[in-house]
Amino acid sequence: MTFISFIAFAQIAVKGKVLDEKGLGMPDVNVLLKGTTTGVKTDAAGNYNITAPNPQATLVFSYLSYVTQEIVVNQRTTINVSLTAQDNTLDQVVVVGYGAQKRATITGAVSDIKSDALMRTPAVTTSGALVGKIQGVNTRQTDARPGGTTGLQIRNLGEPLYVIDGVPSDAGQFNNLGQNDIESISILKDASAAIYGLRAANGVVLVTTKKGRSNQPTTINVSSYYGLQNFTRMPKPANAGDYVQALAESDQNLNRTSIWTRELLNK
Repeated sequence: MTFISFIAFAQIAVKGKVLDEKGLGMPDVNVLLKGTTTGVKTDAAGNYNITAPNPQATLVFSYLSYVTQEIVVNQRTTINVSLTAQDNTLDQVVVVGYGAQKRATITGAVSDIKSDALMRTPAVTTSGALVGKIQGVNTRQTDARPGGTTGLQIRNLGEPLYVIDGVPSDAGQFNNLGQNDIESISILKDASAAIYGLRAANGVVLVTTKKGRSNQPTTINVSSYYGLQNFTRMPKPANAGDYVQALAESDQNLNRTSIWTRELLNK
C-alpha cells in the first residue's frame, strides 16, 4: 500500500504601502512575486494588494533609480516598504533622442546636467547657467547688458537644435525657460542626434521640464530679477578748448620725458 501526503498552503492576501526616503507614497512601483510573472503596481498613493501563494513567497519591490528590495511574506498580511535611491553614475538615466537609457549602455557622446546643478549658478538665463558645466559645449556672450543671452555651440559647429519636451524650439524659447522649471538637460554631440534630421547637424540640446507629482506637498518658489539697460548718468565730454589744452599739455609732458631720458643716457 502506498501513502501519498499532501501539504496545502493557504494563499495569503498581502497589502501595504511603498514609501520613498521622505516618507511619501511612491506610485507605479513594481511589486512582483519572485520567480513568477505575477505582479502589481502601486497606486497613486503608493498602496498595493497582491496574493501570495504561500508563506515562503518572496515579494520583489523595484522602481527605476531605486534599490530593489526582496521581502519574504512569512505569514504577514501587511508589508510596508521604504525604498532608497541608487547612487550609481553608471545606472543614471540619460534622456536621448529615442527615449531614456542608462549611461552605461550609451555608446554615443551624451552629456547631461540636472536641475540642482543649474540652480547653483547665479545666472539670469538658462544658457548662462550652462557656462563651464558641460564638456564640449562652447559658450559666447556677445552682449554684456543685463539679461543678455549666451550663445551655445557644441564642438564649435554652430547653433544647435533645441528640443523642449519633445518639441523642436529655438534659442529664444530655450532662454525663456526658468532654471527652476527644468528637470534635466541632455546634450547630444554626435550621431546620436541624427534622429532629428538635418536640423541636428550641429548637435541637439534636449530639455526635460519638471512635472507635477501626486501626494507631494504644495510649494511656491519665487525667483525674480531686474536690471537696467540704459545709462542713468551720461558722461560729460570735453569741449574743443579743453581738448586742445589737454593735448598741448600732454605734448609738453612727452617732450620733458624725452629730454630727461636723453640726459640720463648721456650720464
